[in-house]
Amino acid sequence: MNSYFGQIKAIVWKDFLTEFKTRELFSSMFVFAVLVILIFIFSVDLSLVNSNEVGPGVLWVAVIFAGTLGLNRSFTLEKEHSGLQGLLLAPIDRSAIYFGKMLSNLIFFLVMEAFILPVFMVFFNIDLLANLGPLLFVLFIGTLGFSVLGTLLSSLSSNLKTREIMLPLLLYPLMVPIAIGSVRLTAQVLRGGELGDMMNWVGMILCFDVIFLAVSIMTIDHILEE
Repeated sequence: MNSYFGQIKAIVWKDFLTEFKTRELFSSMFVFAVLVILIFIFSVDLSLVNSNEVGPGVLWVAVIFAGTLGLNRSFTLEKEHSGLQGLLLAPIDRSAIYFGKMLSNLIFFLVMEAFILPVFMVFFNIDLLANLGPLLFVLFIGTLGFSVLGTLLSSLSSNLKTREIMLPLLLYPLMVPIAIGSVRLTAQVLRGGELGDMMNWVGMILCFDVIFLAVSIMTIDHILEE
């Protein structure tokens, strides 16, 4: 078991070193997320609408769209440099490759969110600090589902010539339940409400997280062998 976790840790560390050298993934996701927020800011008159009602949707659109850029590069970068072939030839479990890439994506997404939250707070004039704990919890469970599903579909679409098109087409419809639940929970938190009043949405997101994770574990061997 220690060897299995060591394999996952090695893949995560490899991705960190690659990103540290290139800074390609994080910079593109952050810039894209900020652009999405800016576009919505200039297209919505916040003097006429409540920013607490509009903001959660904008925040999650920025996270999901920017995260898709990162997912597209997750396995494609490995294939371009024959890194994935090297991983498949190594004596490690296929699921360790998946968990390593999934955790790398999850951490990159969470770091990106940590940087765009201040931007979101300033432009939408919303005090996030008052409800920071519940907000971080909602962001984590929503981002976890996005990373679990997105990493699986990224590994699948990386074998296709039209992977940049196919990944969003496969990902966005399946992300609808988690996206809706995350937006509803974020709106509840920004209004100062209790998460305990919306445990049905929390339970739904966690159920989809578990379902997507189970499907990933069952199918990743076949996908990576293709």
